[in-house]
Amino acid sequence: MFAPEDIQALVAKAADGYWGPLARAVTIVENSPPWDILIPKAESATHIVGITGPPGAGKSTLTGRLIESYSDADQRVAVLAIDPSSPISGGAVLGDRLRMETHLNGRPGVFVRSLASRGSHGAVAGATRNIARLLELSGLFDVILIETVGAGQTEIAIVEVADTVMLVTVPGLGDAVQTIKAGLMEVADMFVVNMADRPGAAETSRHLRLAAGKASSVLQTVATEGVGIDKLREALDERWLALDEAGELDELRRQKWGSDAALIAEAWVAACARQRPHDANETMKQAVGDILQEATKRW
Repeated sequence: MFAPEDIQALVAKAADGYWGPLARAVTIVENSPPWDILIPKAESATHIVGITGPPGAGKSTLTGRLIESYSDADQRVAVLAIDPSSPISGGAVLGDRLRMETHLNGRPGVFVRSLASRGSHGAVAGATRNIARLLELSGLFDVILIETVGAGQTEIAIVEVADTVMLVTVPGLGDAVQTIKAGLMEVADMFVVNMADRPGAAETSRHLRLAAGKASSVLQTVATEGVGIDKLREALDERWLALDEAGELDELRRQKWGSDAALIAEAWVAACARQRPHDANETMKQAVGDILQEATKRW
């Protein structure tokens, strides 16, 4: 869908500080079904970091501080902030962008886009994968940060998009491992105990270290004060470098690319099912068979 000359035009405009064409391209991808979008693989990979965790963990503030840290280190940043949608109207407040505004002042090279989850499972907007690929293909960024909704234990879908999954939690949630063990613990590559100036931070970190098995994968921050943010950025950079040097990045990307076929197939079948009239007299087996047959015929 996006020809090489289209990408070159986006890059030229953005290099001049004008994000309009890139923003419009993102809108096209966001509003298009995934089977209508064809984005070629980028020649050079960009580190995609998924920031996830329970509501109230301070993910937006932490993301804003990371924007500052990356910018101060002369690294170019793109942020996709995913906000929950109304199950009735489908609308979203898109407030994450507003919470980050103070961290964007004086940093014109940062691209931030809010996305509505639109009912997608896993707290990741359905178009996130293709938008992240578009940003990567542009070659304009050194890192792409994706902040998820904050839907707790259902956020494991971020692993299908991100090269590094960073789980943010806070002291005072009780047993941290019990709080997030159902899925999130298994997919996280790094753990951040935010609000580490609160009582219980050391105990929470200890629980996470025991669960993760690596002391280096657990860091502490106080995002509101900017404490520990540079160390976190350095840890993210070190992981990205290690993935590349160990040859693990290519295999990681191949796995993610391969899983997209199943995700697109799932979306296509769901779309066909929604358009199909329902017969109250048919069995479930008949209904499923008819949906799959119709989806295959229409594909």
